[in-house]
Amino acid sequence: MPGSGIGRRAGLLAATGAAGLSAAVAKAATVPGRAGLLITGQSNAGFFLEDGGIWIMNGGLAALLGIEGARFDPRLNGFKDIDGYALRDGAHRSPAMATTHGGTPLWAPGDSGAFLAHQPNVDPSRWQRGATGQALDRFVRELMTARDRADCLGILWLHTEDDSRAKRMRDAETHADAIKRHLALIRAAFGRPATGPGDLPAYGWAPIPYGDSAEGHRAVRAALAAVAGDPRQNFRLAVPQTADSEGRDGGRDWSHRDADDLRLFARRAAYAVARHQRERHGLGAGDLPGPGPRIARAAAEDPRTTVVTVAHDRGRALKASRAALDGRGWSVFDEGRSRAVGAIELRGADRIALRHEACTGAPERREVGYCLHGEQLGRGNAVTDDWSARGQPPRGLDAAWRFDFPLQATLLPVAVQPGR
Repeated sequence: MPGSGIGRRAGLLAATGAAGLSAAVAKAATVPGRAGLLITGQSNAGFFLEDGGIWIMNGGLAALLGIEGARFDPRLNGFKDIDGYALRDGAHRSPAMATTHGGTPLWAPGDSGAFLAHQPNVDPSRWQRGATGQALDRFVRELMTARDRADCLGILWLHTEDDSRAKRMRDAETHADAIKRHLALIRAAFGRPATGPGDLPAYGWAPIPYGDSAEGHRAVRAALAAVAGDPRQNFRLAVPQTADSEGRDGGRDWSHRDADDLRLFARRAAYAVARHQRERHGLGAGDLPGPGPRIARAAAEDPRTTVVTVAHDRGRALKASRAALDGRGWSVFDEGRSRAVGAIELRGADRIALRHEACTGAPERREVGYCLHGEQLGRGNAVTDDWSARGQPPRGLDAAWRFDFPLQATLLPVAVQPGR
């Protein structure tokens, strides 16, 4: 993975002004802990660190929650302490200690260097850490202090790209179990449970546009849906839409998201995490936005039209660019067969009409999806709400924190109901 050298890290691991907090803000703490999450994942997680996503997110959490910023001692020459908790591979080599590692799947048959070491005919709940998982474990146990482990707000789990390319639907159940195992091992290193007193929440993102396998994306999405749907896992998506983004280097690097998009993801994650942190400590959501609008239901209007109803978060109306109106990212399935979507139409504040090829099956045999297959919508080309016209960024955050939230991607197809 490019950019792993310590020299390049020097400017990237320095604290920014956004991460600093005044003593007055620190005294106004509303939740226990410090503004930082353990960030783990593959190469895009590494670029999330390199492009400043960690500093933006941590600074936002500090302002949104009124708590102290998180800093830890990486025990690297030239660094007394840095904002955290995360480190790209390559900084600590003997032994390796890192939280992100490029080009590395969560698991794969025969790959002992992955985060988890796959064992054939062994339940994933018994899989051990692979070489990369061991480096992550050392980071938590040896670089983080007891206070760091107690103060950490949660896990930001950014694993999708390599797995979205290689997995197939037959792997979905195993992949879900592997995600659960990985989270359990991380929590064991922290000495904190998934639920109950001292719990360590986990947050993820919708799989980013990556690879050449629509089936792989469907498999990873199905696995994430299974994990998020299990309350014992304390796992939710903090960035439930990533398709409204561009490849790096002017789109030439399709494997990685552009720096501007990763920074925007960081702001979205900060809002979602902050609201969840407030709610879990009984403080209520306040007026904070969270993960954004979502599809609440879908109904068949006629063979060529399906109407989606959106549940708003903090916005009140829907918006769409001219490009979004061409139907990009939408899927319609007619008894399992794909029907091409040619356009969408916004109807009022909360409905979207999908125009598609004629369905021949019964309406109740129809399904819809949004960004199910790893589609890249392009920056600004998702359907969004209008929060930027209604909400104000909290004190201490600039205008970049005022934006419209995109419609959440669907991890699974949504069943269509007959009638309007």
